[in-house]
Amino acid sequence: MNESAPRRPNRFLADLTQAMRSAAETVRQVLIDQCQADAKAHVEALSSQTADEAAAIKEAAEADVVTIRARSKEQVERVRAETEQRIAQRRELLEQELAEHNSAIELEVERVQERVAAFQNEVGRFFERLQQDADPTVFANMASQMPRSPDFDPEREAPAKEPEKPVSELEGKPRAEIAAARAPLKPGTLSGAGAVRGRYYPEWYVEVERLRAIGDEDSAVTLLFDIAVGTEAESQAEGGPVAPAAYEELAVIYRGRGDAEAEISILERFARQEHAPGAVSSRLLARLASLKGSTRR
Repeated sequence: MNESAPRRPNRFLADLTQAMRSAAETVRQVLIDQCQADAKAHVEALSSQTADEAAAIKEAAEADVVTIRARSKEQVERVRAETEQRIAQRRELLEQELAEHNSAIELEVERVQERVAAFQNEVGRFFERLQQDADPTVFANMASQMPRSPDFDPEREAPAKEPEKPVSELEGKPRAEIAAARAPLKPGTLSGAGAVRGRYYPEWYVEVERLRAIGDEDSAVTLLFDIAVGTEAESQAEGGPVAPAAYEELAVIYRGRGDAEAEISILERFARQEHAPGAVSSRLLARLASLKGSTRR
């Protein structure tokens, strides 16, 4: 036998390699199709969530308007004119909140699209390397390291990093930068029920946002307590429900700090007040019941 004669190609290995390449190409397309489908579903969910959250923001704003109108019925002309001015200011704040919320959703959509593009590039590079090697063993080993489709839900990606927060507390660009760039809101000269530091209490929510954006959370907590006192004073004087926003923001801050006792305390304070039916009130009362239930266990 001639030992130096070239070995004939093994037909079985050649067919096996071809079949594996064909299967790999099929899996590659399945991965990309699944990634695109996941991205589309996530974007559709974001769009649906945007509509629901925008409705909640509008509901909260209209609840404030209803409260203001209710107390204005028994006031003299001076108070009526002041009420209409406050309503206009609150609606201006609503437009700002909706614009910032929509900006945050747009950023999330961009993040999803960037991750889809990055995954497609990664899959492309992987299969280019895979097609370059004809050895079945190496081929199979590389196939076991195939890229995984990204998870587009940040809550599932890092559940321990951030506590759940409401829309009004979304952090990130450009909302935080805009809030931090605002000048501090100066006290006014208004007095009477509902007045906080010389201004009608809803005006101070933008200052709370600014304080949180620059990292001065303690001052934000103090201001939120003042707002809560202001809405309670108005409720007692006019016989209407309290506005729940300050209680909710305080509860969120305490939740982020892991201070369950303080969160229960502020929620109990809200529960003792007269509060209007609605999504925010229901959410706060349900959270209180949940915290008390877990404490008893």
